[in-house]
Amino acid sequence: MNEFYRAKFNELFTEFNRYLAEHPAFAEKIPQGAEVILLDQRDQQYNNYALSGLRDSASKPPVIFVDVGTLAPVHSRLRNPKVVARPAAYAAR
Repeated sequence: MNEFYRAKFNELFTEFNRYLAEHPAFAEKIPQGAEVILLDQRDQQYNNYALSGLRDSASKPPVIFVDVGTLAPVHSRLRNPKVVARPAAYAAR
């Protein structure tokens, strides 16, 4: 399994779950027990990777395809970091 595309899938999966938590109405569009395939219209090789595991089967749960759209830029949640001269002052004693 390609490590790069596995890492990309993990990132998209995490963001998709966050989106569902913030937008429960979107989750209602997905049938219970469905397999969700996350697709990225800007990355055909990733899509090939994501689709490679699909198999035709009558007993398989429904498959839902989700175009992830775009990701907002990642930003730090740190506020007011500073360089400290004496890290020992932060150590547990």
